[in-house]
Amino acid sequence: MAPSFRYVAFALTLTLSALFARDAHAAAGETGFAFLKLGVGARPMGMGSAYVALVDDPTATYWNPAGLASVTGTQITAMHNEWIQDFRQEFAAVGTKLGPGVVGFSIAGFYTSELEERTDTGVLTGHFGFNDVAMTGAYGFNAARGLDVGVAARFLREMIDDENAATVTFDLGGKYRVAETGLSLGATVQNLGGDPTLVAEKIPLPTTVRGGAAFARAISSLHGKGTISAEVRKARAEDARFHLGGEFDYKERVALRIGGKFGYDEEDLSFGLGVTQNRLRFDYALVPLSSDLGTTHFFSLSARL
Repeated sequence: MAPSFRYVAFALTLTLSALFARDAHAAAGETGFAFLKLGVGARPMGMGSAYVALVDDPTATYWNPAGLASVTGTQITAMHNEWIQDFRQEFAAVGTKLGPGVVGFSIAGFYTSELEERTDTGVLTGHFGFNDVAMTGAYGFNAARGLDVGVAARFLREMIDDENAATVTFDLGGKYRVAETGLSLGATVQNLGGDPTLVAEKIPLPTTVRGGAAFARAISSLHGKGTISAEVRKARAEDARFHLGGEFDYKERVALRIGGKFGYDEEDLSFGLGVTQNRLRFDYALVPLSSDLGTTHFFSLSARL
């Protein structure tokens, strides 16, 4: 491999890691497959990504596989994210009853248009492509009264021009509903597995631990339901971060959401909207970024079959 491409490949990997980490300490030791740190689903993104204890839909294949146990019937969801710097993210998932629990499958992609390939002195030598793919299979079931557990296996591939790295990772999760109080607790360990190799170098996986709580309560005077959710996330090579989200769902038709992230340099607030019509739900989330990075837009469509 030409030295120029080796430089470009690692520069791209480190740049994406720094953008996703949004932390002043991002440097040597950053992990690869950085897109795994970017959540999925417009509803959780509008709630500040505080979703580990709340998830009850097919996005559980990402957030917490134990959440699949709450899926009823067959549900599908698809998401598109217009991220920064011409990067885009796609996600689609399905969850359906199987045996004593619920099985879920999802596919996620993160990509951009062609990028310029330059030497370390800045000379343009061509163009190259970049994309990440994650395919996940998960299963969640009720293990005891109020306690759901789940496991997920994920195939990852990162491709930069003709070079690629692939590996298999695993997630383990649990979710506990406290009687009829409306309180739920959740925790998961994500991206457990071996570190793949790209351009003859090991790429550390972004192994992540999440733990949180959510509380939902009907507000009869407003003809709706209010939900608050909080989460602590600790990813490999990063400090712990805190996430907080809130939602008001009016008559299960229109939902307004707000979220906050703490410990990030480029993110703080997020906003969301959900509209439900019969078996279909449309969700949108807006996540402003600082440092002139722009604003990201998440669009999701979900259906109950």
